[in-house]
Amino acid sequence: MPMPSGVGDLTARRITQLRQATLQHPVTGTEVWFSQADHWHIAGLGEDRAALAEILPEEELPQNAYFADGSSIPSDYITHIQEVGMRKGVDVEWQVGDLLLVDNIAVAHGRRTFTGERRILAAMA
Repeated sequence: MPMPSGVGDLTARRITQLRQATLQHPVTGTEVWFSQADHWHIAGLGEDRAALAEILPEEELPQNAYFADGSSIPSDYITHIQEVGMRKGVDVEWQVGDLLLVDNIAVAHGRRTFTGERRILAAMA
């Protein structure tokens, strides 16, 4: 009996998405940056980028981001986005019992590196 199509086939699979870089805030109507290109682009891989580039051609890297026409986004564009994000970041001095609500469309969110114990419970709705 033949194997079903794709079963046993070790050919690499690639998933792609064409996404907008901005969107209109549903309440304010303001056009806002709403992209994770800085996380998916090879420039966002940090130290791992050089190691991966030594063993894989760009089209085989585990992640990357491109302009909608398929052309490469220059790494310095991504670095600029990351730098602006870090400059505009706001550190929150958490205290026991704090609750933080974030409008995920109006502002980006993330965390900086930290040391020590940490327990944060998060819910998204």
